[in-house]
Amino acid sequence: MAQPPRTHEDYQIGVICALAIEMAAMVAMLDETHPSLKKEKGDENEYTLGRIGVHNIVIACLPAGLIGNGPAAIVAKDMQRSFPIKFGLMVGVGGGVWSKKDDIRLGDVVVSQPTGIHGGVVQWDFGKMEKDGKFHRTGSLDKPPPVLLHALQRLKVSDEIDGIDLEESLLLIQNKPRMAKKYGHQGIDNDVLFESIYDHEGDEMCDGCNAQLIVQRVAREDPAPRIHYGNIASGNEVMKHGTTRDKIAKGEGVICFEMEAAGLMDNFRCLVIRGICDYADAHKNKRWQPYAAATAAAFARTLLGFVDEQEVIKMSREVLPFGRNKDFIGRQSQLNRLITILHTENTEDCPRAALVGLGGVGKTQVALECAFRIQSVSPICSVFWVRASDITSFDNAYRDIGQQLKIPGLEDKKADIKRLVKARLSQESIGKWLLIVDNADDFEMFYSAKDINGSSALSEYLPFSILGAILFTTRDREAGTRYAGSNVIDVNEMDDSESTVLLQQSLQNKQMIQDKESITILLKLLVNLPLAIMQVAAYLNAKSCTITKYLRIYQESSDNVIKLLSKDFEDIRRYPGIKNPVAATWLISFEQIQVRDPLAADYMAFISCIKEQDIPQELLPPASEFDKTDALGTLKAFGFIKEHLSGTLYDMHRLVHTAMRNWLKLKNEWRSWNQKTVIQITNVFPWPQHNNRAVWIMYFPHAKCAITGFKTSFGETLVLPWSLLRNLGESSRLIGKYTEAEGMFRQTLQIQETVLGKNHPDTLASMMNLASSLRDQGKYAEAEAIDRQTLYVKKTVLGKDHPDTLASMVNLASSLRGQGKYAEAETMYRQTLRLQETVLGKDHPDTLTSMTNLASSLLQQGEQTEAEAMFRQTLQLQETVLGKDHPSTLGNMTNLAVSLHQQGKYAEAEALHRRTLQVKETVLGKNHPSTLGSMNNLAISLIQQGKYAVAEALHRRTLQVTETVLGKNHPSTLGSMTNLASALSHQGKYAEAKAMFRLTLQLQETVLGKDHPDTLASIKNLATSVRQQGKQVDAEEIY
Repeated sequence: MAQPPRTHEDYQIGVICALAIEMAAMVAMLDETHPSLKKEKGDENEYTLGRIGVHNIVIACLPAGLIGNGPAAIVAKDMQRSFPIKFGLMVGVGGGVWSKKDDIRLGDVVVSQPTGIHGGVVQWDFGKMEKDGKFHRTGSLDKPPPVLLHALQRLKVSDEIDGIDLEESLLLIQNKPRMAKKYGHQGIDNDVLFESIYDHEGDEMCDGCNAQLIVQRVAREDPAPRIHYGNIASGNEVMKHGTTRDKIAKGEGVICFEMEAAGLMDNFRCLVIRGICDYADAHKNKRWQPYAAATAAAFARTLLGFVDEQEVIKMSREVLPFGRNKDFIGRQSQLNRLITILHTENTEDCPRAALVGLGGVGKTQVALECAFRIQSVSPICSVFWVRASDITSFDNAYRDIGQQLKIPGLEDKKADIKRLVKARLSQESIGKWLLIVDNADDFEMFYSAKDINGSSALSEYLPFSILGAILFTTRDREAGTRYAGSNVIDVNEMDDSESTVLLQQSLQNKQMIQDKESITILLKLLVNLPLAIMQVAAYLNAKSCTITKYLRIYQESSDNVIKLLSKDFEDIRRYPGIKNPVAATWLISFEQIQVRDPLAADYMAFISCIKEQDIPQELLPPASEFDKTDALGTLKAFGFIKEHLSGTLYDMHRLVHTAMRNWLKLKNEWRSWNQKTVIQITNVFPWPQHNNRAVWIMYFPHAKCAITGFKTSFGETLVLPWSLLRNLGESSRLIGKYTEAEGMFRQTLQIQETVLGKNHPDTLASMMNLASSLRDQGKYAEAEAIDRQTLYVKKTVLGKDHPDTLASMVNLASSLRGQGKYAEAETMYRQTLRLQETVLGKDHPDTLTSMTNLASSLLQQGEQTEAEAMFRQTLQLQETVLGKDHPSTLGNMTNLAVSLHQQGKYAEAEALHRRTLQVKETVLGKNHPSTLGSMNNLAISLIQQGKYAVAEALHRRTLQVTETVLGKNHPSTLGSMTNLASALSHQGKYAEAKAMFRLTLQLQETVLGKDHPDTLASIKNLATSVRQQGKQVDAEEIY
């Protein structure tokens, strides 16, 4: 297979020489030379390209006549402009510092190994003159890169074991006739070192110098060059004074002097290799320069043999928009999976993965951390970053990559830059790489549309290499699946501990961390969304605001929430120019959805007008099953909604819900969507009954939320649909929220009287509903008045035998019975029952209700046997007609148990109460008034069986919940107080019982009246309690 043309990318080791003889020696070390390549504009260097072993190298020399740190720095900078240099070598000659410790001879090699406090090179002439006339050196230079220091260590180990022979490399020069003599060893006799205090005199070769002042050194057995490691002194002046040399060498711990390295170390990280051509004194000459250049070049060649091919052959490059986040938190499972997918050895594919999640959840930060972690385990892996928010940002990112790779032809105005980059990355010679495509939310841009210049869809420019991998981040799961198949990784909100740490790290005032309760509340409101947490922290820091105060502002109104979440803030880890606030971060996604899937956009608008949790699919505006599924799929793909396991309920992210409301308001569509939502809910909300309880219970909170928004938007200028108010009122009544039901029914009645008229059947039905809600609250007299008015109108309008008229008779009788007018109530129940049996039939639910009411009236008048018989008959029919779990059936079971209790059948009553209570807790809920009634009845049954302590505990629990659900003045609450007092009395706790009986009596006289049977019973209970304390006279006074 033919070798592909070499490019600038193939040359990542740079060698700089100061003199022509140094460069000539280095070029002679090449195993092969390569054709030259085009230089970048502004690069004035001349290069020789070639290979030593497995490494390609580029060699440059300082311009003729120029030496020193400055020119060296310019050459290095230009080299880095044209070639992606990973590390360099400064190879040439220098002046050695001989000592008994460092027996440096001419032709030896000194290598800049960090020693003591220095990094290998010391700029000896950089500093300032102090007041005392002494020169004080300042500053420090960087040390050689780790790759070279590791190679140097391996070379030294090998030298200890087997020795390092430079002769083989030197033969490369000896085999070149023109270089052999000039670059050969100059003879031991010509290696002369004079005393440092003795300056040169005589000719250039020191023939006239005083031989008596030559330093006597032990002769070496062979002339082979030795290697020395230590600090090298670099300066802009030639060192040629023995005394100064020794002074600096001793002060700085250096063993060699030269003039270029200080200009390289900080910006061109390299190792300095110097062949010793003189002793940096006045006796220096050029005789040994060629040989010293040769030994330095030979050592450079040898050293490269110890540099691992993988360290150089594929250099890692970074095109990243942000630095590493040192405070990165969590996400370990996502990172582990990413690295497993993307950093795979021995693959025949170019793996892809996609991070999918809500905007602001931290996908970009996870991708960034993944890049750094992959580079830590694979230093040769390059990372390229593409921001794919739009075509322009994608194009700009590809241009940056192209410039980093130094792709030829990139500056051609007609060049297809994206195609050039794709082609280059698709070549295996580029090595390992990871391409991160961030913000790839618009898959239409990737797979469909062509840009204005006629370029293909962006997916066609994604490279493929078995050494490469691609990571996408997107808010759109559908897009992520298109990009990466099954390798889609969800990035959700942080968990509580992670979000707490993020907030703590972001706060300036660390004392706020102590307010753990407020932090917990705050993070719950922010749904542990990282962007929201960062935004809040920025606000707290800028305003010096406490978390408690922030919460107070946040929870004060929905408008405040929007204002707080719309506050822009600086975030160095997000792209410049984009809006950072939570309220703004999803706007682009909203707009994309509106264009791509209008029905999905409508669903988002609809959901923003109702509660964000437990949204039934059937509540949404109508559409075909296909379109509805597709629209919901779009919203799920963007992470805006989540589907319950049941597949019929959805939740919208709380902050998205808030942001969507704000978006509608910005577009002046909030009012219209409130109206549309109320109309849709009105169309689907059923009249609440037991058999459709599952439906209306789900719709109920959403309908209430929609009405609240409707009223806020329209006030009194637009009338609410009365049918929805009526249904909500009945829903409230059925779940035991009687006060709320009364309010709904009053609103309904007011609208109906205006729209339909006072005598319309629907208006009359609402009057009945209102009376029922009043009766449920114990407001029997007020209920009676409405019932009588309703009955009168119905008899006139509908007739005496009409089912609705009969229903009104039943309601009036119930109001009378609630006031203790049992005889009058019984008469009306019997009259109604006869008519209902004739008109509706004996098995009709309304007829069965009348039978139950009549039996209850009999029971309250002491006719227990007749009442029991009627309860049993009715119960049998209800179980057949309505079912065993119907609320009416359960109510009758309670009535039957009460009748058994009153006849002294306590065990049987207890068993029936327990069974009823169990079913009610399941069907109605533990806090429903009817359930509480059963708890109360069970406790009474326990008292009669002497189980006083158990009964007291149950009564206390019942009373506590009843006060919360119905209110402290509700008749049922007062009944619970009476029963608890009775339980106390039975246990001999007379004082406590007396206090509770007295309080109950006071409330009953106010709520029910002094003549109500329950009030009279309380008088008797109080008197009994007083008598039990031995106060007979006081008891008689109570009577």
